[in-house]
Amino acid sequence: MKAFSPRSVSRSVPRRVVASLLVAALLVAAAFCLAACARKDKPAVFGEVPLYDIDLTYDGNDSLSLAEEIVFLNDTGNDLDDVRLHLYANAFSEGAEHPPYLPTEKDDFFIEGESFGGIEISNAEINGKTIDYEISEDGQVLVLPADAEAGEVLEIAVEADITLPRCRSRFGVSERTVNLAGFYPSLCVYENGAWREEGYTAVGDPFYSEISSFYVTLAAPEGYLAAGSGSMLENTATDGTATFVFSAENVRDFALCLSREFEVLSASFLVDGRNVTVDYYTLGQSDAEGALAAVVSALETFSATFGAYPYPRLTVAESHIHAGGMEYGSFVVLDASVTDPAALRDVAVHETAHQWWFGVVGSDQLNTAWLDEGLTEFCTAYYHLLRGDGDTYRAFVSSAKENYLVYRRLPAAVGFDGAMSRPLSSFLTDGEYVAVTYAKGVLLFDTLLQLAGRDKFDAALADYFSSNAYAIATPADLTKSFVRAGFDASGIIASFAAGTEIIN
Repeated sequence: MKAFSPRSVSRSVPRRVVASLLVAALLVAAAFCLAACARKDKPAVFGEVPLYDIDLTYDGNDSLSLAEEIVFLNDTGNDLDDVRLHLYANAFSEGAEHPPYLPTEKDDFFIEGESFGGIEISNAEINGKTIDYEISEDGQVLVLPADAEAGEVLEIAVEADITLPRCRSRFGVSERTVNLAGFYPSLCVYENGAWREEGYTAVGDPFYSEISSFYVTLAAPEGYLAAGSGSMLENTATDGTATFVFSAENVRDFALCLSREFEVLSASFLVDGRNVTVDYYTLGQSDAEGALAAVVSALETFSATFGAYPYPRLTVAESHIHAGGMEYGSFVVLDASVTDPAALRDVAVHETAHQWWFGVVGSDQLNTAWLDEGLTEFCTAYYHLLRGDGDTYRAFVSSAKENYLVYRRLPAAVGFDGAMSRPLSSFLTDGEYVAVTYAKGVLLFDTLLQLAGRDKFDAALADYFSSNAYAIATPADLTKSFVRAGFDASGIIASFAAGTEIIN
């Protein structure tokens, strides 16, 4: 395996000066942004998205300190009485109303007995003034009083201490890695005149966010290597402390993974004349070279079919997350327990496809999870067909059908609900969620492919990508894209989403 050390890049101006310049740019952009931000049909323009500037210090055990600044333009079209931020980490606290695991998963979730974590806010400011904040009853929403007029720019500052649980999950310390996802206070989505405050769920991906940009500095004990969203600008070590600086622009979220055991492989390729680099952080017990090759191949294939991958880098890391794989903004985590080479390649392709469906084209994962998971799972199968392997594609679709029908054929008394558009909280088991969201999603898109034909199908998904890039799409947006491509898919999509389709 090839060792890799990112090249250090020095900053020419202090970061606080950069932040001031960003605020000034946002003020200039505000007048132009209010109408345009209602829907971002093009890649997000500087000044249109929130900017997070985060300082993290990890003690090498189970504690993090966080200092976060958010530059937020009130582009909601309304005056705001407050700004609300998710505190997802508190779902991992002792006594949480909705813990991040199902009862049947508890033994595999924790490493050595129950272990709890969370985030404790110590200070909050808006525009340099300390404010009296509130935290929701379930501990998962931070409420910051703010008299913010439409078009006003707010500088939000939060300081906090974070405790990491010992568990195999997106957030916590696992056997050989430290997983940091959902660790930072993140803006709730403002929708239909209100903040969306839904909390964590044990089933699915309970995250819903707008596109943002991030500048993150992490200090950790020397010997750790960090993988994360965006590009690593600095990787230095001084007096026993390793410092990593990341920049991620126009991404759905930000996540990190740390380990003392990472080895790194790299590969590069061209997309529309741009160089794209893939860095693969392996723990050394998988077919890392095969998985890296699959990621590169998927990036090339999906770029040619749906639209170009827009970022200069994609980072992949192996970790213990008890989930097969997990997607973040320009960052992918693969579960280290997936050691079968073919299975690992498929997981790698799936998570890579999420960079199109979730990363660039967002959706409401809390109520229409199929719109990203179903389409992404289909793309995992479609990848094989696009590369000329029809047998593997048909086997994938056949397996999805068998999976779904196992649940569909349950006795009526069981109360199985085949509707795809439904809240995550309505799924009682992971098996039901996978059958309805993933497997049935494959069947929906295979049906559209067979009826529309490959040319119109590809044109529809390319239109869906370009028309909804950096926005939050809905099933109606997907339908419109098929109509523009020359195929009326409205009845098919609506019947699958409502659970009224007939699959035998």
